[in-house]
Amino acid sequence: MSPVSLAERVAGTGGYAADLTLTEGLVAGEALPAVELEGCRFEGSVLERAVLRDCVFTDCTFTGCNLSMAVLDGSRFTDCRFVDCKALAVSWGRAAPAPLSTRPWDFERCRLDLGSFRDAAGAGSRFAECSMREVDLAGADLRRAELTGCDLGSATFADTDLREASLLGSTGYVVDPAENRVRGLRVDTAGAAGVLRAIGLVVED
Repeated sequence: MSPVSLAERVAGTGGYAADLTLTEGLVAGEALPAVELEGCRFEGSVLERAVLRDCVFTDCTFTGCNLSMAVLDGSRFTDCRFVDCKALAVSWGRAAPAPLSTRPWDFERCRLDLGSFRDAAGAGSRFAECSMREVDLAGADLRRAELTGCDLGSATFADTDLREASLLGSTGYVVDPAENRVRGLRVDTAGAAGVLRAIGLVVED
């Protein structure tokens, strides 16, 4: 007997479910109906290449899940948290804005390489100890965001709003103050080299 999928698990809920622990996943290309899930805990769910379109997630936690290349078009994540997740090449910027969220994005120890937050509304977001190599952050609103202890190698910063944000403990980034808004941006001594290189200064050890 084949295992129950996430879509089958939430079928019959009338489009709304709350306080569930969900371990089921979706096969590549399988779609989750436009459901609203509140206070649910996704634990180890495999959602690689799944289609999560026009869903609403509120106060949900994703732990140890695989969301690589998942389609999030039109879905809204309000006060959700992602911990120890693998989410490669995800276009997070295509999710719907969550204006009532106190922290639009909250990632801890996640692999977000090759993803995109282009033009995303992410003021106040938190990225802690994440791998964000080659992530597109162009045009993103990251005011007051915490990107701490992250690997930002080859990440794209262009017209990114980093005012009062923190890059403390992060490495690999190159941020040009002439092309980004950086007033009040906090960096440490090691990371400051990425700012100096961007304006043409030679940084020597």
